[in-house]
Amino acid sequence: METEFINLIEDGGVKKRILQEGQGEIPIDGSRCKILYKGTLDDGTVFDSQLDTERPYKFRIGKEELIKGFDIALKSMKVGEKVELKITPNYGYGDDGDSYKNVPKNANLTYELELINFKEPKKRKWEMNSEEKHQEALNKRIKGTAAFKLQNYKEAQKIYKKALSYCVLTTEEGNELKASIQLNLSICCYQLEEYKDSIDYAKKALELNTNQQQKLKALYRKALANIKIAELEEALTDLREAFKIDSTNSVVIQELSRVKQLLKEARMKEKEIYSKLFQQKLYDESEIEPNKIEIKEAKSEGSSCCDPNEKIEEETQTKTTVENKDGQLQEEKIEEREQIKIEENNQNNTKIVEETVTSV
Repeated sequence: METEFINLIEDGGVKKRILQEGQGEIPIDGSRCKILYKGTLDDGTVFDSQLDTERPYKFRIGKEELIKGFDIALKSMKVGEKVELKITPNYGYGDDGDSYKNVPKNANLTYELELINFKEPKKRKWEMNSEEKHQEALNKRIKGTAAFKLQNYKEAQKIYKKALSYCVLTTEEGNELKASIQLNLSICCYQLEEYKDSIDYAKKALELNTNQQQKLKALYRKALANIKIAELEEALTDLREAFKIDSTNSVVIQELSRVKQLLKEARMKEKEIYSKLFQQKLYDESEIEPNKIEIKEAKSEGSSCCDPNEKIEEETQTKTTVENKDGQLQEEKIEEREQIKIEENNQNNTKIVEETVTSV
């Protein structure tokens, strides 16, 4: 229902008459508004309009993007409200007018204005209290998760980092939010193949010592990154810790089995390599200890020099010869004794035969 015009400012420079009631909050300085409007002169000439409901005009209060009268009027309107405005030159285009829009100097303006919706201005981080920062971190986490679901991991990582910068609460709720964002960053880094960063974020989440479910996730994601950089022993330790928290978790059990198999294969391969190394000659001994070559110096006539080794060899040979001769003599004597004994036996046998014949 239409109402009478009311002054929005003391000097009467901006008046409004409500054509359609709105509801909800009223925008403030800095709010971003979506509006529809149509401006006319006193003679009914339309000099400006934006009535496309599909693409409403975006107007920020306090920036004087159109005229001062709009800033004043919008700060009195609710969402969905439609008004008629009467604006004097001081709050319109003033003494200069607007040649582009064909607005003459010192023109009075009439507008139909509708507020479609608005968003309150965002406070800067330093203007927020701890609770407001906590809420901003929650909002940014939601945006980051939306980007992650679209597999836009780089954008998600960027948003999560901003969200983390707003985590200032040291309460249980604050620590859980911070751990949640760090775990999200860990998986983003993993998808971007930034495995060391993935491990670091998982470690930071563990340090917060929050609930068991977050601890389980941190250990699991840390293990996955460790597998990628071939730190299998570390991964095994992480998965065993995760298994202690939840021994029924099928994903943890599966990865635990896989890491054990990878470790077994790695150890077998290592054993095979060392075995081959020990079987092979690692160096050529002849290069380290070359064969000794006997070099005899030529003896000059009348030289008194001699090789002491040669003397030892001569003495050795002489001794050997003597030993050989003695052995030969002994063998000859043994043979003579045996021959004499044989002859004596033969003689005795002959004598026995003769005695036997005589007896017969």
